[in-house]
Amino acid sequence: MTSALPIPSNDERRNHERRILRVQAELILTGRPPMAVRTMDISEGGLSVLCPVNLPARTECTVKVSLPLPPTGRKPVELRAVVRYSILSSSGGGFQLGMSVPVTDPVTAAAIKAYMNRPGF
Repeated sequence: MTSALPIPSNDERRNHERRILRVQAELILTGRPPMAVRTMDISEGGLSVLCPVNLPARTECTVKVSLPLPPTGRKPVELRAVVRYSILSSSGGGFQLGMSVPVTDPVTAAAIKAYMNRPGF
């Protein structure tokens, strides 16, 4: 990563509504091969993924995910994220990582907002 991402303080956590998002995604760490992960939920300020490895808090990464959006079906986005917590998920067979996404470009922010506001959920 070229520049450090800002990390929200504890009083800034979960300021956004979360929506379930269960899709395959790719988690990328500098100097390591990409890892397959499964998203759990997403918001305008972060996301949660199920990961095969335990990552420490403050780890910076990129998550590539396709948001299901009509009419095209899927909108691929790349999210620069910071791990906030990691907990063992015995039912999920890995670690649930809570991540903040402190900065997004306008196109990505609009795609997340469109997913959050879509009817029927």
